[in-house]
Amino acid sequence: MLRKLMVPVLIVAGAILCVLPMRAQVKVHKVVFALTSPDETDWKLTLNNVRNLMTGLAPEAVEVEVVSYGPGIAFLKKNGSDADEILKLESMHVHFAACANAMKKQGLEPADLVSGVEIVPAGIVEVVKKQEQGWTYIKAGR
Repeated sequence: MLRKLMVPVLIVAGAILCVLPMRAQVKVHKVVFALTSPDETDWKLTLNNVRNLMTGLAPEAVEVEVVSYGPGIAFLKKNGSDADEILKLESMHVHFAACANAMKKQGLEPADLVSGVEIVPAGIVEVVKKQEQGWTYIKAGR
């Protein structure tokens, strides 16, 4: 009797184990923007692109990082024209990274940047590492 019950139980358990891996896997889009421009028009274009990307891919998961280096480091200044928009996007889990090399060259300190910005040793290295991890690269601006 016990043997007769075990066979259907094992069949159902096996079917469940086969179906579980077939569930739709959640796609996570990972996108890194490289921002090197000192031009505020390029900054606004980048912010629009980030918002449009997130809206266009919703409800799918999106990870976005904007890496600013070279002359583009000015984009992340806390008294900059886009500081409020950067804070809004940070609240939506968009990450912003500042190049320590560019900061040093331009005499910037961490306190000069928008709150929440991560400082990375080299912006170009951050972009390369993200690409090696499978992130999609987008050159920010025009």
